[in-house]
Amino acid sequence: MTDRRTQYNPTLFEYDASARYPWQVFDRVVVAMVTWNRREMTERAIAAIYRNAGMPFEMLVVDNASTDGTAEMLEAIAAKQGNLRLERNAENVGKSRAMRQLQALLPQDALVVFFDNDVEMLSSLFLVHVQKAFHAVRLATGSTDAVLGMRTLNCEEHGFRHAADVRRFFVPSAESGAPRSSFAAVDKTKAEGAETFAEQVLLGVSDFVLGQCWACPAPLLQAVPYDQQYPSFIGGVDGFASAHWAKRGIPMGYLENGPIARHLDWPYSEEKIALYTELAKRRATTDLSFLLWKLRRFFR
Repeated sequence: MTDRRTQYNPTLFEYDASARYPWQVFDRVVVAMVTWNRREMTERAIAAIYRNAGMPFEMLVVDNASTDGTAEMLEAIAAKQGNLRLERNAENVGKSRAMRQLQALLPQDALVVFFDNDVEMLSSLFLVHVQKAFHAVRLATGSTDAVLGMRTLNCEEHGFRHAADVRRFFVPSAESGAPRSSFAAVDKTKAEGAETFAEQVLLGVSDFVLGQCWACPAPLLQAVPYDQQYPSFIGGVDGFASAHWAKRGIPMGYLENGPIARHLDWPYSEEKIALYTELAKRRATTDLSFLLWKLRRFFR
């Protein structure tokens, strides 16, 4: 069946990979992920990324010694898609060290879009939206240095996200371009031709970006000193990275009128909370390789 978007104002809603758009800030986009088991959710999350990306990207996955067939499933996707690079760890080294691996593998000129492996992107053309959002920030501030989170709706229902204020970043039509997006500032049926692609990005300013799905230029992620973190509680990498960016004055916030996602494992079950609590205790007290790694870093 023909995609109906090609039948309905295609010049307004289609991305042309051969074109060069004013909003295309980054030539390379890397979607990054750390996986450990949860094969069904991981497969669903990755399928949504490929289905809804809307523009070319590279994919980088570090698997922390999954035991449920997740790594094999990822290898099959890599063989089929051709743009997925998989790094398989022989043991579960924890998320902080996996993030260090991602840092070392990322090209410095790329935009990084990070997903937890249990988050399903629901919006189409989401990478176009993310690029446009960084373009809006660049027009307003002269820099793309920012960390932009995407909304996970079912987490918002539980107050799991905080935005202290909302800022508007306007993008004139001449600085924007197709495809029209959720950032559209004018109705397409009423806009004058010159204003068809006028946009405004609503950014919920925050000092804490949840680690479920967010984006930033690669150097900002590479500068986070994950080797200094001791992950003794659930969700530790989120707070650690956010504190690092906040200390350095890096703007952070959520795209209020941008792409939306769904957390496939929220609210957490009692079983999962018990598992994470046990894993945190084990990592802090019995993981010899982790403790030796910390000591080596301390005395270096």
